Amino acid sequence: MARRVAILGYGTTPFRARWIDKSYYELAFDAAKAALKDADLSHDQIESAVYGIYNDLFQRQFMPDVYVHDYLGLGLKPSLRVTTGGATGGAAVHTGFAQIASGLYDIVLVLGVEKCSDAFNPELKSSTPEVLKGIIYSADMTFEAPLGLTPAASYALPTVAHMEKYGSPTELQMAKVSVKNHKNALNNPFAQRPERITVEDVLRSKKICHPFKFYDNCLYSEGASALVLVSEKIAKKAKRPVAWITGVGASTDMAFTGNRPDYAEFGSSIAAGKAVYRMAKIKKPKERARLRRAARCLHLRRDSFL
Repeated sequence: MARRVAILGYGTTPFRARWIDKSYYELAFDAAKAALKDADLSHDQIESAVYGIYNDLFQRQFMPDVYVHDYLGLGLKPSLRVTTGGATGGAAVHTGFAQIASGLYDIVLVLGVEKCSDAFNPELKSSTPEVLKGIIYSADMTFEAPLGLTPAASYALPTVAHMEKYGSPTELQMAKVSVKNHKNALNNPFAQRPERITVEDVLRSKKICHPFKFYDNCLYSEGASALVLVSEKIAKKAKRPVAWITGVGASTDMAFTGNRPDYAEFGSSIAAGKAVYRMAKIKKPKERARLRRAARCLHLRRDSFL
């Protein structure tokens, strides 16, 4: 039977368009130091490290995890790098979870870091072309990328397919998500670009790739975040509350988009979601989410009368 796994410590750096004065392993160091301080542990107590670093071209360094590992003072301890595109962070936590749940280790550092804007094009005075070039290498380089596929287009195509299949007001729905995300950033001191915007601001922003507009797209960000995962034995000894990981789920979609049974849906997200709910023994996630929203509403109403 798998052992219980808890999050004992967390640390992050501020996220910026570009950290000029720090290397990727210096950013990793700052996040790891903060996480270890939060967990009240020293780096000597870390038994294994899992690094989520997506793109070698961003760091301009193959095997960047080796240099992060050394810079953190974890030489000779086991380490593993995880790279699964946009799912890299979640996959790294999944891997660290497995190392502890299996009984292999009791204390695992899970750390993600990216530093993309050092891939600077001096002729164009911009890092954007090099960043996009680095991302597109994640696409199939034999057939798909040579046809002119771009990072934005790779997600725009299934979005258009979704709009055509369901006839849903997708652009309006995406705009609401952007407004919500930017609003969340207003209360986050580590956020790169906190901003109060409206649905109209999103819909009127510059077109990037139909149906995406400027505010629909994520920013290029540099920074690092880290978690300290521990077994139940270590968690019980801690002098602080912990967050238990009750479920994890993962799925890898068909690499060639033409092989996906329904191009209008992200099948891997659906499969991973079902897996995590199954492990967490949540049978009716929609109903549970509705009840939690109601509980939060009641809590806020009660507080308003104090």
